Amino acid sequence: MYCNNCGAQLTENSKFCPNCGQLVQSTPQEMTAASTYEGPMGNPTPVLVWGIIGLAFACTFVASFLGIIFSIVGLKKAANYFSFCGEGSKQANIGRRLSKAGLIVGIIFTVLFIIYIIAVIVLVVNGDNISYYLEDMFS
Repeated sequence: MYCNNCGAQLTENSKFCPNCGQLVQSTPQEMTAASTYEGPMGNPTPVLVWGIIGLAFACTFVASFLGIIFSIVGLKKAANYFSFCGEGSKQANIGRRLSKAGLIVGIIFTVLFIIYIIAVIVLVVNGDNISYYLEDMFS
């Protein structure tokens, strides 16, 4: 037997659910495969949040590698959500697209940042004056 409110498993003579405290009906219903219980995997909000965070960090030049990590987490959350609930949620679809965009932008910005660091190192090793290049670039 399962709780009608939260889906937790109940003992035979339970009057209250040990998980949520809900009063158990006199005849608790058996859970079926086509249950409407959404549980923690049925919430599309984390997919959207991770997608937004991934894209936001990916758009920063210095922390774009974090955008890659957060976007991967968003894609994993999306995959878990879609395998559990199907393709119906608009919010989860947007989160998955934002995660994909964050991954692409994060990779591009990370590569550009690495090229920038290598260029600075090469200039320093060659003994060039970096401030000359920076003044020329920003003036």
